[in-house]
Amino acid sequence: MKKAVVFLCFSFVFMLSGCVFNANVDSYDENVDMTPRLIEIGEQTPITEVIASVKGAVVGVMAVTGDGYSIGSGVAVSDGGYILTNHHVIENAKSITIYLADQTTAGAKLLYSDSAMDIAVLKSEKNLPYLVCTTKELSVGEDVIAIGTPLSLDFKNTVTKGIVSALNRTVGISSLGGYTTYMQNLIQHDASINPGNSGGPLLTTNGEVVGINTLKASDAEGIGFAIPISVGQSVVKNISKDVNYSQAYLGVFAVDTEIAKFENLSQEKSGAYVYSIDENIASCLKEGDVIIKINDTEIKNSLDFRLYMYKLKPHDSVNITVVRDGEINELTCEVECRNF
Repeated sequence: MKKAVVFLCFSFVFMLSGCVFNANVDSYDENVDMTPRLIEIGEQTPITEVIASVKGAVVGVMAVTGDGYSIGSGVAVSDGGYILTNHHVIENAKSITIYLADQTTAGAKLLYSDSAMDIAVLKSEKNLPYLVCTTKELSVGEDVIAIGTPLSLDFKNTVTKGIVSALNRTVGISSLGGYTTYMQNLIQHDASINPGNSGGPLLTTNGEVVGINTLKASDAEGIGFAIPISVGQSVVKNISKDVNYSQAYLGVFAVDTEIAKFENLSQEKSGAYVYSIDENIASCLKEGDVIIKINDTEIKNSLDFRLYMYKLKPHDSVNITVVRDGEINELTCEVECRNF
């Protein structure tokens, strides 16, 4: 397994001093229907009609930070103005403005952010039309559409089309500190994406969201990656039910056993390998454990692990089956609360 070289900081960051920048909102389509509703599109609808229908749910995102601002994208996925974007688009934001497809803007509040998964949830001050999210199994070669705000707000609602190139990709992200972390279970596609597309949707040809675009290969063309929508959909579902939602947390960063095997850390064929432990949490797990079951649910990879954690609440008690030093252990753990 080769580690991909990628751009993770995929929002376009501008320094306020000395920056020549024209945020031309006049290029938005004032005739787009912004009525809050679920946008559903039938099979075999022409691509041009699909794009015209969905663009009301896609937004530009400007996050003002202490020394500048970043431009990214987002997509409304639930009634109430709940928007998915990337963590790195809104990281350290002091204020967030979203740019809508009808030449208007709205403020947005950050409700949730996860740096490990590069997912964030915003709540718009305006209710918006929103899209269907689908966790259907994709096929390599299937057509997909990307919509976003590459480079600047002048290019908002830019549409590109490509195919699914591969599934369940893992990419290594090298930090300035010299260590490597991983993004896993990604959808690889070749729809053209550029800085500013971060947080925008990857869509099927009938306008359903299958992923959130997050990064691209830095030394290649046509190699982009999207986070599976199942991750963001789970978070939004929880937050829309409880605005004070707190994420259940076991104090670990887990990776697929494929990664652990590649680094000669484990020979287990499936499960979620505990790669590191949060020093601030008294976890029942140890580095090197391979989680293979939580309660009665089999855990085949890190995505299974994370999706199950979204089902839990802080202070829940769970039974966890792990492989530790080659032996199966049954653990009972209390779930902590993760603050972001």
